[in-house]
Formats: sequence, C-alpha cells, structure tokens
Amino acid sequence: MQSSIAHTEITVPRPTFVPPLDIARAQARQALEKANSLDLTVVDSFALAREFGGVCEALRQVLAALDAEDGRHA
Repeated sequence: MQSSIAHTEITVPRPTFVPPLDIARAQARQALEKANSLDLTVVDSFALAREFGGVCEALRQVLAALDAEDGRHA
C-alpha cells in the first residue's frame, strides 16, 4: 500500500485565466515596479517570495495573452 506522502500524486491545475494583452502588460509592469522597489537589505524572505510569485504570475499572463493573440494554445 502506498500511503506515504512521497507516493501521493499531487496534480496542480494550471491557471486558465487569460487577460487581454494590454491588461496583462499593465499588470506585469506594476508587479515588476513593486518588486524592484523592495529594499533587499531589510526585506524578509516571505515578502521577497511573495513579490517573486507576483512577477511570475504576471509573466505567465502576458505570455498566455500573447499566445491567445497568436491563436496558439499554451
């Protein structure tokens, strides 16, 4: 019997929301500005991880919007 956590299969659904490209770009610029404004000498690791996650999500949305405009399915 495979009941340990190591044998548990976890499937994380991929996000499906794809904003229009202009909105995705604006959100990406805002997320990047916010991340760049962090003072890395005093910021804690949780705040840094939160901002990195925000930048990654904004990048995902921009790429998904570009793919949607090109008619591709990512």
